Amino acid sequence: MKIERKSKNNKLITKLAMACLLMFVVFEGYGQKISTSPTRLNFKVSPGGSGRGRITVSNNSEETQTFQVDFGDFDATRAGKSQFLQKGELPRSCAEWLSADPAFFELAPGEQQEVMLALDVPQDSTALMARWAVAYIRIANERQAQQKDSDGLIVNLNQSYRFGVYVFQTPPSVTFSKGEVIDFTHKGEELVLRLKNTGETFLKCNSYAEVTNLGNGETRRLESKNFTVLPASNRDVHFQIPKDFPPGRYSVLGVLDYGNRDEVAAAEIEITIPEKGK
Repeated sequence: MKIERKSKNNKLITKLAMACLLMFVVFEGYGQKISTSPTRLNFKVSPGGSGRGRITVSNNSEETQTFQVDFGDFDATRAGKSQFLQKGELPRSCAEWLSADPAFFELAPGEQQEVMLALDVPQDSTALMARWAVAYIRIANERQAQQKDSDGLIVNLNQSYRFGVYVFQTPPSVTFSKGEVIDFTHKGEELVLRLKNTGETFLKCNSYAEVTNLGNGETRRLESKNFTVLPASNRDVHFQIPKDFPPGRYSVLGVLDYGNRDEVAAAEIEITIPEKGK
């Protein structure tokens, strides 16, 4: 009896997971019909000052939608993925300084709305460092779905959409920018360059690896995408070694270009690419 009960529970869990996946696909397609622009706003406001930014929301769906604007925090993992948090959770949040006009609005199919975002910076020491937050544009009316399986399991799903716009605030007095390479490793067919933002500003970075064959002197460059590193944060940049590299010894120079015209950060290692099948 215990074995049968476990099997039935696993079957229900599997069906529940499949139902959730199905509805996610349906809702994801629906969500692509709403767009916001831009994806980030950069402010340089002095303590006691105010800044304004504009977000455009477009309803390309076939339904009238109601939107609301609110704010939260975000952080970033070493892999560069955003982690979204409640407002005020991070010590360097500026979410409490933000407001939106309008904060609640309705759009008919094909309509657009410009939302004015205001950043009001206090006149105190909390305003003397770089801070960040995220503005959420949410669809206020939840979409609901229900599915019933052969065992009578009813799945109710409430799906509300939110679209994030990253907000970065750097006081004009904060100018020290510095990036460092803290590790460079090779494992299998991958190179990993670990970086750290040791300055006080947001680093807009480009990173690449120059791979030189020590046997014939040929050099190839492996590129990465541009990315931003938050103050005091680490970031891992991954490079895949192309499969057409011949076996042999290589010198690899990993480079971090963080926008400083006078210097870059770099590290160099030697690696061996073995013969296929060894």
